[in-house]
Amino acid sequence: MIRILAFVLGLILALALIAMPADAQGPAAPKSVNATPIATTALGAISYGAQSANPGEKLFGRKCAFCHIGPSTGKFMLARRVPKGQAELPDRRDLTADYVKAVVRNGLVNMPTFTRVELTDRELAQVADWLARKGRK
Repeated sequence: MIRILAFVLGLILALALIAMPADAQGPAAPKSVNATPIATTALGAISYGAQSANPGEKLFGRKCAFCHIGPSTGKFMLARRVPKGQAELPDRRDLTADYVKAVVRNGLVNMPTFTRVELTDRELAQVADWLARKGRK
């Protein structure tokens, strides 16, 4: 009975957080020209890149945004180690495609490895190239 109650309360809390207006969840992130807006909510991270014409950005949205966009573990951990304003991967200016591929395949600190089943070499190349190009702008 206690487990059921705890589950129901957790579900109610999760739904309340998702339904919370974006302005109540923190300041809005700046929007950049010709880019997918950075999410300020967990719900925004889920849809990141969905409307992009760039296949690397779309894949990033489906495979990486959950941990690297918005209020997330990846962003929190990176914020401790990278320059201010670069904790979300699309904001990074120091990424190379080879570095992204190495981290994805081998993991790094809290970042788990991704196998070729989870992200094919072709898909990884698209994501890595997109992130590396973002850094050169």
